[in-house]
Amino acid sequence: MPKTMLEKKCEICRQRVAWVGIWANLIMVIMKILVGITSGSKACIADGLHSASNIITAFAIMVSQRISAKKHNDQFPHGYGKIEFLASGFITLFIIAGAVILIAVSIRHLVNERSVVPHISALLMALVSIGVNELLFRYMRCVGTRFKSQTIIANAWANRADCFSSTAVIIGVAGAKMGLAHLDPIAALFVVAIIIKVSYKIMVDSVKALMDGSVNDLYGEEILIIVSGVEDVRGVSKLQTRQIGQKIWAEVDILVDAKSSLQDAQQTANKVKNRLLEKMRDLERVLVDFTPLEKKEC
Repeated sequence: MPKTMLEKKCEICRQRVAWVGIWANLIMVIMKILVGITSGSKACIADGLHSASNIITAFAIMVSQRISAKKHNDQFPHGYGKIEFLASGFITLFIIAGAVILIAVSIRHLVNERSVVPHISALLMALVSIGVNELLFRYMRCVGTRFKSQTIIANAWANRADCFSSTAVIIGVAGAKMGLAHLDPIAALFVVAIIIKVSYKIMVDSVKALMDGSVNDLYGEEILIIVSGVEDVRGVSKLQTRQIGQKIWAEVDILVDAKSSLQDAQQTANKVKNRLLEKMRDLERVLVDFTPLEKKEC
């Protein structure tokens, strides 16, 4: 089937998403560190270091995309799709590492009696950072959701986490201007809790996929509706699904009339397979078996 205009645009976005993340975050890192040094805002410098981790995750996207695009072979008969989840797992480790740095900086500020009131430029830099990272988050989440890429989705949330750390900079600078110097580290600790929560969810999803966890909760209902609509199918006795990279594999056991011949039952199974592959874009492989309804009921 020829690709539609929308599909072509989505493919272009998928090819560019890593480089967009690299260049945008590189500019943010340079600006945040320079503004942090000139304004006296340590939180802004820490925010810049957090943005630096997003560059590493963007490179992880490029590597995983190239590897996962390789065809299956004798050594890897199921392909390289799971590299997506392995890469997203490493991405969350970088996010957590950035969170640990923010914890250390925040605690140090809390126990340090001397306080420096940062220049207002740090607050303006944080506002710019929030705007840029929110746009990156929406862009990457759209691409990641469209192509079922855990790596891109993880990188999208990494940029959203950068929005939270920039928000802490705003609260800290505003608090320091009002005489509340300790508001900066307290807000940063709150942000760290959010970052760790998001990272934990991504890590759990990645481990689940690497262990061939079921995705029936996402695709089961759609598969059952399609299978039930095929003529001569009397029901579904078993459905197993798993995610391989950006694609889904499924095993379906259908129920057929006990009076059906072996040839007719096989034809029905082939119809189910073809219908599923035709209707479901994310389905790459499907195995359809059949069981006589009468025998199943015994």
